[in-house]
Amino acid sequence: MAASGPWSGQSDTTENYMLIVSGSVHYAPFLGDWQEFKDQTRKVVVHQPGWTDVMIGPRRGEMQGWCRIDKKNDADTAYDHYANKRGVLVHIFKTSRTSSNFRLLKCNCSPSFPGLPERSHSPNRSGIDAGGVNQYIARTHAGHSTPQYTAPTQTIYSYAVYPQIPAYTTPTFQPHAAPMQSAVPQIPMYSASTSGIPVNLRHGAMLTEARGIFINNLSYNVTPSDLITLVSSVGQPVETKLHRDPRTGAFKGVATAKFATKEEAQYAVTHLNRRQHMGTTINVRLDTEVQVVGQVQPPAIVNGSR
Repeated sequence: MAASGPWSGQSDTTENYMLIVSGSVHYAPFLGDWQEFKDQTRKVVVHQPGWTDVMIGPRRGEMQGWCRIDKKNDADTAYDHYANKRGVLVHIFKTSRTSSNFRLLKCNCSPSFPGLPERSHSPNRSGIDAGGVNQYIARTHAGHSTPQYTAPTQTIYSYAVYPQIPAYTTPTFQPHAAPMQSAVPQIPMYSASTSGIPVNLRHGAMLTEARGIFINNLSYNVTPSDLITLVSSVGQPVETKLHRDPRTGAFKGVATAKFATKEEAQYAVTHLNRRQHMGTTINVRLDTEVQVVGQVQPPAIVNGSR
């Protein structure tokens, strides 16, 4: 779809503009979360920006920031501000609160993607088109209000869209029962751990799983609030902790976080590992600490001679 020409029409109570900014946090650190993106936009526009969200983009390592802007002049100013930043893709759509008549007004696809004609738009390369904008905004208008700005210590973001984590159920162990024979030694019963290692269940076994993640190579400037914001971008942690030198109290770039289930922890590892954060590439894996989630008792052995 080719980008439209000059701005046209007057904004009213049913029309507004959607600013979409895409890029790696290496070039666009303000896409770390929706509060940072809204603060950055607020600095360059005259009127208060509206509904704002940040999500993982369709391209590898990409984040996308979405922000509703009410005034034409503010949308123009925000576009110029972000389009001048290196490695950042910017789209402006004219949208409507009462219909699906959305229209792309301008974007910087042509200078961002070699081979495109001047002032043209590539929905395939950018991952952004009017249909996707229509569907996404429809969800936000169907029950979401504009998020209110709070201090950086806020830990729950109700506007981020995450895949639903499947509910975890405790696995049922069904070991083979030993033969009911008199004066015959009990036959060892085996199951397998989550890593595939055989486990002898003759005397019972504890069921454990890793529900935490281990993060290293964090910036030494990371604060507890920064850690909460980072981990909350991929789920709802039940605990976060910065690890400090026991003698000096200095932070050494290592942290841990815990989730309610191992599936949530694995999801966090998948989406945080190798992410750019505050100028460093962080490494994330499942923590070695495990949590007891159940116990398997050995079956009763009946001695036929008694």
